[in-house]
Amino acid sequence: MIKQKRIFILLGALAVLAAIVAFFANANRKRPIAVQIGHAEQVPQLIARVNASGEIKPKEYVELQTEISGVITGLFVKEGDLVSTGDLLLKIDPTQTYAQTRGQEALLQAALMDAANAGSQIALQEANLGREKASVRAAEADILKGRQALELSTNNFTRKQELFEQNLISRDLYETAINEKVTAGSNLISAEARLEQATASLNVGLVVLEQNRNSHDAALSRVEQARASLAQARDSLSKTIIRSPLTGVITQLNVDVGERAVPGTLNNPAATIMVIADLSIIEAEVEVNETDIVAVALNQHAIVHVDALPNQPLEGTVTEIGNSALQKSNNQAKEFKVAIRLSNPPEILLPGLSCTADITTAVRQEVLSIPIQALVIREFAVDSGGHPIHDNSGEKERSKRKDDFAGVFVVRESRVDFHPVETGISGALRLQIISGLNKGSAIVTGSYKALRELQPGDFVKAQESKHR
Repeated sequence: MIKQKRIFILLGALAVLAAIVAFFANANRKRPIAVQIGHAEQVPQLIARVNASGEIKPKEYVELQTEISGVITGLFVKEGDLVSTGDLLLKIDPTQTYAQTRGQEALLQAALMDAANAGSQIALQEANLGREKASVRAAEADILKGRQALELSTNNFTRKQELFEQNLISRDLYETAINEKVTAGSNLISAEARLEQATASLNVGLVVLEQNRNSHDAALSRVEQARASLAQARDSLSKTIIRSPLTGVITQLNVDVGERAVPGTLNNPAATIMVIADLSIIEAEVEVNETDIVAVALNQHAIVHVDALPNQPLEGTVTEIGNSALQKSNNQAKEFKVAIRLSNPPEILLPGLSCTADITTAVRQEVLSIPIQALVIREFAVDSGGHPIHDNSGEKERSKRKDDFAGVFVVRESRVDFHPVETGISGALRLQIISGLNKGSAIVTGSYKALRELQPGDFVKAQESKHR
């Protein structure tokens, strides 16, 4: 019994303590929170800009690399020289490529001779086939004559046999008729044999002719192969002399006479022997973050600040926007290349200088605006119409659906109320308000801690604002 009494006393003390804590918490909640207060103001102009960094580059330039390996025997330009398209720049030792070219010329000549011999064999075999065909025709004529002779001798033998049986002719005449018939039959058999032999020879000749034609085709293929190899060798020989592919200035020269030129490979800066740039059109090539690239468009105005020229901002226009993100070796945020053509670049501006660009993406005249830091995101329960519920009504407890709202805390009679707003473009310090707020409305602009902790209905007191 005593134990139960002690438990009741302990529970009562805890309840009293909880009530005291709740009382003081509520009292502190009603204590005014010091905030910075600003106003929704109409500004004559609001400018949205995207900032990006990069470097100065000419519109057209070429990193010249050689396609063959060899010792540089002649260098006819120096860094800073102006060159025109087709001007001689350097020579590479042609000894090896010249020898290869001569060897391929000899191989081509041999292939041509083989093809000519194969053609001669075809002509010879075609002549032999003519003879074989004549033999076939002669054998066919002999067979025809033999058949006619056999028919005559057979008829003669039949008559002589009848006369002999009637004792009208002598045995000698009868036997002569027999011999003539036998001879005619033998002659026909010989003619047929000759036809078979001539036909066989003709068929063999046709096979040999087909082989000769195949050999000729193979020889012609070797000729084409030799010609291709010779063209390749001549191309390599021509590349021992390097000429300028465009008109511009030698902005970088990495080799000298006596050094070995190395054939260029992908992403190998060491293979670049020189850089030629057309400095008539200069651009700032910058990298824009993926969150800002959607606002950038062609022909937008930009101000470019070159690190080497801190007091000389340059004007330009967006002329190119990358369609795909730049490839990075690490997992950095994705960025897109944007080219800005400079309107009047100074002569001292050199390719490779670091720069930053402010691209004007939007301009609005006479807009309602607030300080950027005044905009906050709050999660509220929503009613059936999708509107936030931030009062103490029972509907808040009944609503299970919540959503995030962008808005500001409006100050009325020392208390704040949350107003969702629709925003437009964002300038350097101020944000456009499209709807949800009236001109002159007092809003909370700071501090950051206060904006993070404020709730609708809280009491506030003003302190001097640090932002406008």
